[in-house]
Amino acid sequence: MKGVVKAYSGRRGMGQLTPDGGGPDVDVFVSEVERAGLITLEPGQRVSFGIQTDRMRERSFAVRLELL
Repeated sequence: MKGVVKAYSGRRGMGQLTPDGGGPDVDVFVSEVERAGLITLEPGQRVSFGIQTDRMRERSFAVRLELL
């Protein structure tokens, strides 16, 4: 899936990605940013990502993050 960084805060350790083609924003956590070898994300950056769902918390978040 591809999209755009809507917001990201290193202090909070999370942000949101807006998928291309619409749909709800997807949370992205600092651990995934670091796993991608990045220090931070900037609003407006284009990214590709997968989505994983935590069924216990009924919440989805971004995985396999890559800058485009």
